[in-house]
Amino acid sequence: MLDLDRSDATPLFDQIYTQIRTRILAGQLVRGAALPSSRRLATELGVSRTTVLQAFDALEGEGYVVASTRSAIRVASDLPEQGLPEPKRGPASAIAPRLSQLGRTQLARGTPRLGAAPRAFRPGVPALELFPIAEWTKFVARSHLHAHVALLEAADSAGHRGLREAIAGHVATARGVQCTAEQVFITTGMTQAFGEILQLCVDPGEAVWVEDPGYLSARRAVLAAGAKPIAVPVDREGLDVASGVKRAAHARAVIVTPSHHYPLGVTTSLARRAALIAWAARARAIVIEDDYDSEFRHRGRPVMSLAGLDSAGCVVYAGTFSKTMYPGLRIGFAIVPPRLVDAYAAARRATGNPASVLEQDALAAFIANGNFARHLRRMRLAYRERAEAFVEALDAECGSELVAGPCDTGMQACAALASGSDRDLRDAAAERGVEVGALSDYYLGRARARGLVFGFGCVRPPAIRAGCRELAKALAAT
Repeated sequence: MLDLDRSDATPLFDQIYTQIRTRILAGQLVRGAALPSSRRLATELGVSRTTVLQAFDALEGEGYVVASTRSAIRVASDLPEQGLPEPKRGPASAIAPRLSQLGRTQLARGTPRLGAAPRAFRPGVPALELFPIAEWTKFVARSHLHAHVALLEAADSAGHRGLREAIAGHVATARGVQCTAEQVFITTGMTQAFGEILQLCVDPGEAVWVEDPGYLSARRAVLAAGAKPIAVPVDREGLDVASGVKRAAHARAVIVTPSHHYPLGVTTSLARRAALIAWAARARAIVIEDDYDSEFRHRGRPVMSLAGLDSAGCVVYAGTFSKTMYPGLRIGFAIVPPRLVDAYAAARRATGNPASVLEQDALAAFIANGNFARHLRRMRLAYRERAEAFVEALDAECGSELVAGPCDTGMQACAALASGSDRDLRDAAAERGVEVGALSDYYLGRARARGLVFGFGCVRPPAIRAGCRELAKALAAT
């Protein structure tokens, strides 16, 4: 009866531990009852036996289970909670804590039901129903079947060598990034890449430019590193470099999404890109390029990455497979300039590489065999169709009240709101089953514009039209 969520950041052994502990305390697993063997449970859950043993060790260490004769694991007769006082009952225990604005936003979105189709228009979710899961499963099974000792040891803290070589080859062709495998470091995603680079290049209290409006996780990474985020405006040409120089000319770093600014969807002009690299070279600052979904350029010519234009060696190129493959994969990468390779490698040796080595091995083969490139081509066509359906439906249902911005890359778009509060509209839409983001929430300071952030990638065209109709009703009610 255990239900593991592989899209959750919580480790699988922790999920197993928590669910078994909950069932013990609820009396669903009675005292003295035998648990399934680690081999049987691992087979039923589709995880490694080591993962199950980790959960059993934690349960035994805290006194919930005991190892009896013949290696059977049984629920303990005396549970750890037996000696604790009964919780107080009454009005005081029913007082709910006050939620922050972010907390209220998350509550309004609700908890998605596992296996259910994503609601329109949840940002950041790819078209998972189009993922070639049968092809991918073959590569994963092959990696597990032919795993050898060197692979299981995970000796290379920078990541699987084959995957690093495959990434270096792919970004050279697709994004114009010229690098060697030594410059590629495997991460669990953008958050780890941001954190490692900031800790390597920025001291606490130093300034870091962040886009305004911009990606909230980038801002959190700056704060986590003890640095000071400096809001730099984003306009129709992208990041306003001149404004950033006025606000903090000696900033140590900048986190930027130049190929598809999040959430506005604009692209940084070539003049601004050149100005950004020139500033970074003068200030000896590092530029962290978040190229999260530029693989899905479905209209117009592909845009050269910032790293592809960099001749000064100041750009770190960060990418993730959570959008191009699926969120639960949790594999990303950082490509650092040559002068940072030794320092990054030394830092990584001290922390290790947390990404699954077997999945890295499978992904390396998936890329090398051309499956990844074919998948990207299919998804570009799908996202183009959905982008066109979104713009058409939004215009037809919401008219001049919501005007879509640039929608030629990726799987998300922003629409300007003519009047009213975007937060009120977001909440009203949530009551009708439509999930959107409020543009105001993406500003570091006072919001300079109001609008909604849409994710159309996970929604089929018929559901896009239905979602826009419900949004129009929410507009009329606010």
